Amino acid sequence: MLRWTVVLAGLGTIALLLTACEGGGPDTPAAESGQPADTVEAEKSLAELLAAADVDQGKRLYLQCRACHSLEKGGINKVGPNLYGFFGQPAGQVEDFAYSDALQESEIVWTPETLDRWLARPSEFLPGNRMVFVGVRRPTDRASLIAYLQQKTGATR
Repeated sequence: MLRWTVVLAGLGTIALLLTACEGGGPDTPAAESGQPADTVEAEKSLAELLAAADVDQGKRLYLQCRACHSLEKGGINKVGPNLYGFFGQPAGQVEDFAYSDALQESEIVWTPETLDRWLARPSEFLPGNRMVFVGVRRPTDRASLIAYLQQKTGATR
């Protein structure tokens, strides 16, 4: 009985993560317009997407990030650096974290716009960085994740 409980809990977690990765559904604006979700969302500016962002969805999307990043002030570095206070800061500056040369030598400053492009596909945004993450495909999901990160890392929204 205990094994089935563990298996079902694991399957529930996997389903939640897959839902967070894919997002969307039959009631999305794309379904109503007949256009692919990415096309409808790409027509909106990041400011519009952030204004309509779902912070609760961003929290669910953050589940993908928490294995590597902490968000608390004074939090630990994990596989990735602690993200508290990173908005407005140059990339590659968290103490006691070993960044790739590509990130340390970049002139990236973390803004919502920069983070949006990074989250879309980190390996394409900055070739040579060490972040092993495929990215977040949907612009509305990226905006929700950014809004959540702004809330949790001390940034003003």
